[in-house]
Amino acid sequence: INKAEMTSMFGSMLFTRCISGTRVVSRAQSKIIAGQTFNGFGSSTEGFPHSYLTAACAIGLTRAEMDQFFCRLDKCFKDFWKKRSKKKASDAKKSRG
Repeated sequence: INKAEMTSMFGSMLFTRCISGTRVVSRAQSKIIAGQTFNGFGSSTEGFPHSYLTAACAIGLTRAEMDQFFCRLDKCFKDFWKKRSKKKASDAKKSRG
């Protein structure tokens, strides 16, 4: 699994865990539109050195809502690292076998 796929997987995990208002931008993603290649598509700049996560909130967000968001986000990161480790181990086993 490549970096773009890993970044996309994390974005889908956020969505399926009801972590709304987030967007994951992959540095590795490219799009070709009308013959023009856009590296880091979705980012504000082509040369940004890392993939990143943005999170939006509304004026009036309560402390409880913010705490719930960060709790869900933390759990999602932990789940992601577990899945990533399992995938790497599985890929390594396949390449040896």
